[in-house]
Amino acid sequence: MDELLVSWLGSDAVYEKVLNLIETHRSSTSTKSGKDTSALLLSPTQPSRKASQQLGYEATVLHAVDDDDIHLIKNSNSLSDPEYPPPPPPRSPYTIIPRDITIPPFYTPNEGGRGRGRPNLDQSWTSIEPKVGAIFNELGLPLSGNMILNSDGPSQYLLVDNFMRITKEICNFPNFFNGPLYRRILLTSKRQESDGITLNMMKNFWEKNMERFDAIDRFFRLVKQPDRDYISRDDFLPYIEELLVCHPGLEFLLNHAEFQEKYAVTVITRIFYSVNTCHNGKITARQIRKSDLLQSFHAVDEEEDINKITRYFSYEHFYVLYCRFWELDHDRDYRITREDLLKYGEHSLSHLIVDRIFDAAPRPFETVQEDDSSGRDYLSYEDFIFFMLSEEDKANEISVRYWFSCIDVDGDGKLNNMEMRSFYAVQLHRMQCLGHEIVPFEDMLCQMIDMIKPKSTEFFLVEDFLQPECVLVSGTLFDALFNLNKYLQFESRDPYLERQKREDEFESAWDRFACYDYNRLAMEEEAREEEAMEIDWVTVDDDEDDGDDFNSLGLGGASEAPF
Repeated sequence: MDELLVSWLGSDAVYEKVLNLIETHRSSTSTKSGKDTSALLLSPTQPSRKASQQLGYEATVLHAVDDDDIHLIKNSNSLSDPEYPPPPPPRSPYTIIPRDITIPPFYTPNEGGRGRGRPNLDQSWTSIEPKVGAIFNELGLPLSGNMILNSDGPSQYLLVDNFMRITKEICNFPNFFNGPLYRRILLTSKRQESDGITLNMMKNFWEKNMERFDAIDRFFRLVKQPDRDYISRDDFLPYIEELLVCHPGLEFLLNHAEFQEKYAVTVITRIFYSVNTCHNGKITARQIRKSDLLQSFHAVDEEEDINKITRYFSYEHFYVLYCRFWELDHDRDYRITREDLLKYGEHSLSHLIVDRIFDAAPRPFETVQEDDSSGRDYLSYEDFIFFMLSEEDKANEISVRYWFSCIDVDGDGKLNNMEMRSFYAVQLHRMQCLGHEIVPFEDMLCQMIDMIKPKSTEFFLVEDFLQPECVLVSGTLFDALFNLNKYLQFESRDPYLERQKREDEFESAWDRFACYDYNRLAMEEEAREEEAMEIDWVTVDDDEDDGDDFNSLGLGGASEAPF
């Protein structure tokens, strides 16, 4: 029996429990009597816990020990026993910091999130002034006249043509930012463009707009107007105009001012489509930080082939968007009506979704007054770009939210069975009229629930479509509700072709569609040119004079959109 008791007392759990009870008893007795008399008394014949574990010594215990109690015996000699050193002092719940340690400030004025706005010693004016001064000494022109009187620094200044190294090497902006940056420095210095930029003007601009900011904040502060905290549509126009002038991949547009303007509008609209996710026509610094806009600007500056930059700047993408708009705009008033949009994609859209596009789809550049309802009776070119980008690529968050707002008729943030059934009823009628096999609504809905896996089977939320595992196929529900051609293609899809799509070189469904459609348009254009050449070859002698008169009136001889 004693052996069992000794082995039980030798366990780690009991040992810790005994120590805790000793400390509790010591605290309570010292509070009552003011003296520390709560030492543990063990038999003189009982060895230490360490010795009993190592040697297997059999010890006897003077007092019985229950599971709930341990009888403690007072003994003043236990305090001097070397086997039981005094317990350590209790730990304080607070960390004591020495007075000689300085805690850095949590916030400093003009500082943005995660330390943005904090002075960067590597980008201070003192650190870059030698390099800037060397550029001014090498490329600068001497000051003269009143310019010397207004300058209190070095006697050189730079014009816009010589300012490129400052833009590229010092400010790390793309080359086509040179002109806008040059004019912004003159604007902040209240000088005219012919005055040039001196070293002191550069210093003042750097310390105010560049020194305390990272690359994204510098880009944002340069593009926006000085008195605003957002970027509007017109703020991008000077930069795209500079791109059209200096980029080698856009030289063929120099003699086509109309298409230069349309290209600039297309690029800016695509930027707002992807970056301005709330679609209010105002891009904030936070939205730019979450996007790849700055990287795309640098990429298009370094790449000579403009079509390789499929993000925003590809001319082939512009050509596809503009030609599709031109095909629908029969009266050439740059407005798309409901009847025009019904013809899109070989009449693939239902009339119900076309009405919802005109009534509820996002329009970031809408300027219609509250008392004017005529603005919703047509789509502008910018509105059409939003529609087409969303229609041809439904596997991204922007297009999902675009179509979700159109299907959500009551605006409660849920797609219920009643709303989906009303849209699908039009599809059923079209299937029946065209002689296709009819797919009941219940079968279609069951298939979509299995694919999308919503949180509730009663309705769909926008978050259900954005799940990583199903975002690539979630747009199929929208096709089933309003795009009959795409839904029928999905029902008869070839698994081998679907696998090829997942493994091809295109980054998105829009890139794939734009590539195929551009090739189609190019082949059609070549066929028209060959046909025209054959006709001209047959009738060149008879109609030479008539052709000259025809071209002199401006009625022919120019294509609608140059390749």
